[in-house]
Amino acid sequence: MNLSNMISGAILAAMGVYVFWHYFQKERWYNRLIWGFFLLTISMVAVVGVVRFGGLSDMIPLHESLQILSGSLGATCVAVGVWALIQRQTISVRTFWLTITVGLGLFVLLLKPQIRVFTPAVQALSMLVVILLACLGLIRRDPRSVWLIFAVMIMALATKVAPLIKINQTDFYHYTTALALICFGKATQ
Repeated sequence: MNLSNMISGAILAAMGVYVFWHYFQKERWYNRLIWGFFLLTISMVAVVGVVRFGGLSDMIPLHESLQILSGSLGATCVAVGVWALIQRQTISVRTFWLTITVGLGLFVLLLKPQIRVFTPAVQALSMLVVILLACLGLIRRDPRSVWLIFAVMIMALATKVAPLIKINQTDFYHYTTALALICFGKATQ
């Protein structure tokens, strides 16, 4: 049992739900659903992680699968959600289902052991798309883009810097990801 990881995971899960309900209330239906898939898959991974770090080792395969789901479906959804936010467009039914299909297709592919090694590349590519879209927003003088850049920088910090710092890497990842989720939420205001 790792109480520290359980607490940080619970905070991350709660933050994902809070950001979704607080910041995305005014978004149009399909835009909100796309953001919901991004935020709530992260929260779902965190909740299962709390149980895993609580000592239930049977949850490890589910936790790892949900991490892949978050890194594929969630990453696809955040890229499309940011695109709609920067373009100030409503996501159509077709775009919504295409996004979900691509995200779930990536998930199924990444479940294969030979392809699983590409999971970090999918996440990194998604964050690259988000930062490029945020730069497009900056060119258009959209102040919300600054929050998106902060969010991506914090996500990069969470995934790339944690191994270099001598602190609990899981806690660092949970807290920095929770902070990034707040930045994504602030971008909608």
